[in-house]
Amino acid sequence: MRTPSGVSEADFAKALQQFAGVVGSQWVISGDEDVATYKDAYSPLSGEPEERFASAAVAPDTVEQIQKILAIANQFKIPLYTVSTGRNLAYGGSAPVYSGSVVLDLKRMNRILEVSEEYAYALVEPGVSYFDLYRHIREKGLKLWIDVPDPGWGSLIGNAVDHGAGRTPLPYRDHFDAHCGMEVVLANGQVVRTGMGAIPRSQLWQQTKYGPGPLLDGIFSQSNFGIVTKMGFWLMPEPEASMIGRIRVPHHDDIIPFVRVLSKLMYSNIVNCNFTIQSPVFLSASSPEKEQLLAKSDGGSAQE
Repeated sequence: MRTPSGVSEADFAKALQQFAGVVGSQWVISGDEDVATYKDAYSPLSGEPEERFASAAVAPDTVEQIQKILAIANQFKIPLYTVSTGRNLAYGGSAPVYSGSVVLDLKRMNRILEVSEEYAYALVEPGVSYFDLYRHIREKGLKLWIDVPDPGWGSLIGNAVDHGAGRTPLPYRDHFDAHCGMEVVLANGQVVRTGMGAIPRSQLWQQTKYGPGPLLDGIFSQSNFGIVTKMGFWLMPEPEASMIGRIRVPHHDDIIPFVRVLSKLMYSNIVNCNFTIQSPVFLSASSPEKEQLLAKSDGGSAQE
């Protein structure tokens, strides 16, 4: 059994037993084969001594369970590494930054707590994926859009605190900027609610970012200062119509003035959408644009 640095096997076994008393033995992962699923699947250090590893994982279901887990970890000096769904594979997945950490896996906390069509917001837990929220909105027939990054199976909260982004207009495509209100469990077990959530019985938690005192939300993004257990998000009201457009510039050097024009339109807020600049080399072989380019290169004609 691998243990965290500075923690004896006996103490680690006691900690795992106490974790099991909090969440149930089935939600404490300690077998080598099961713990291996928390490795970085694409690590260049795979199989090397420097490869980062988890010593175990524990999956709580409530804030109260998290608080008890933190008390046990503090007692035995066990480092914790928190993931929401652990599926951000491009950034190491659920592999802990500090080897030997116990992964605090929040995938079971997957409740959609509230979605308001009238005020265009959602309040969710860390295990809620973009797919989950999308299905909920469709099932309820709500006229709301969510902003999805490429991995739709990922967590809204995980993506936002990692400064992820999507494709719809601002502020929705900047996922941390589109959040409103966080609930965070600190290392000592204290629960903090940011913004209007700091006011007891407030009905405006997901409607305004500012509350009494300083704005604290930023210190909980891309950090390990606390465990985010709830987060509100502004959702985009469904527009009456939308469209996708393509603009093609004929020469390589035309990109420079083209970007300048786009920049001016964006800074003036005349156009508020996401742009992707792409070389025709990377277009799909079956796309109309590539077929037109191939026809022209063969001496044929292409209709615009």
